[in-house]
Amino acid sequence: MRLSLFISFLLFANQPGRAAHQPDTSGVITRQHAVRLHIGTTGPGLFYNRQLSSAKRLWLRVGGQYIAYRQPIRVNVSSESYITVDPDFMIGLAQAGLMWQPFRRGSFYLAGGLGYTWHPHLGAVVTTDKKLNLGGLELLPEDVGTVSLAVRWRPVVGYFGFGFGRPVPRRRWGVGVELGAFYLGRPRVDLAYEGFLETTNLSEQVPVVERNLSNYRYLPSLNFTLTYRLP
Repeated sequence: MRLSLFISFLLFANQPGRAAHQPDTSGVITRQHAVRLHIGTTGPGLFYNRQLSSAKRLWLRVGGQYIAYRQPIRVNVSSESYITVDPDFMIGLAQAGLMWQPFRRGSFYLAGGLGYTWHPHLGAVVTTDKKLNLGGLELLPEDVGTVSLAVRWRPVVGYFGFGFGRPVPRRRWGVGVELGAFYLGRPRVDLAYEGFLETTNLSEQVPVVERNLSNYRYLPSLNFTLTYRLP
């Protein structure tokens, strides 16, 4: 009798689907995440998206973008003379922010956050290694000297934008587009020169240039995105 009861208990305990032998995962939330490639006007970039809310409408994203151009440019002043422009163009941004989907269905989202740029300026250096002929006025290279011009912004910038494309796609891959703008703050002009420009009052025009540029505080950004859902 006791043996039959023991065998009956073992058979009952090992039946599949019994809640007593299944782990309770009712309180466990699996956070979805993905990596996203940005290709656009502010250069290529890589971002990491992670779900923050159980409703899958709020997401954290961190990453950065980078683009640079420093190839010297030769500008012809006349048929026999030219100047060399060495551009210092670089946009390097490390970003952290949030993505919010206002609608439960669809792929539309809003994005915002802060960015840090370790190179918050665009500039150029103008020189020449040959004699310049400016309409009959001839200048030697040492007379022309060096002209350095840079427009600077603050290193911490804000960002706001919107886009289409799920932060974490339902399938393995997803595509999208995002349009936004960085708030750079009021620009500042740095001008340094030597040579014949030292005899002019060019430095007095810097405040005028800064006032004219005071409204250029935003950097538009358009990016196409390719998102890979992580396991």
